[in-house]
Amino acid sequence: MEPDNLIEVEKLNLNFPPEVVQAIQEILPSDDPFDSPEFNTVEYINNRFPAEQSLHHIDDVLEEMRLKITSTDDQIRTVIRSLTNVDQDGRASLLNAQEAIAELFARFQDIKERAGESEQRVKDIKQLDTAKTNSKESHDLYHYTQSPSDVSRRSSKITSTKG
Repeated sequence: MEPDNLIEVEKLNLNFPPEVVQAIQEILPSDDPFDSPEFNTVEYINNRFPAEQSLHHIDDVLEEMRLKITSTDDQIRTVIRSLTNVDQDGRASLLNAQEAIAELFARFQDIKERAGESEQRVKDIKQLDTAKTNSKESHDLYHYTQSPSDVSRRSSKITSTKG
């Protein structure tokens, strides 16, 4: 980490409520002293180097710390990449869902239009059926009134009622 970035991280002063810290510890248990909310830098250094003679191992400790930092950075990058992939997958899924909704809406509109056309056809068919019935009845009535036997029967009825 660059010195400027380190200063920025230190300025963040991330203090979480005890409930949050406890929830994190339950989900991600760790024996690492750096993960402890009560981590004290001075105490940690004093425990690692209790006497001046133990400072000759400082290069080994620094290398261990560098490896730990590199490993943590790699883990952070992996998590960020996976979140980016999840975000992209989520956006693709959302886009697919929006396209499916648009297609369903178009189909619904098409069905609605066809239903309106069918309804109009039914009305037209009913009108044609009524016209056919009326035409048939008019035709039958016309033939009934024009039939010769009916004419002679009517004229005989007329003459019999007069006489």
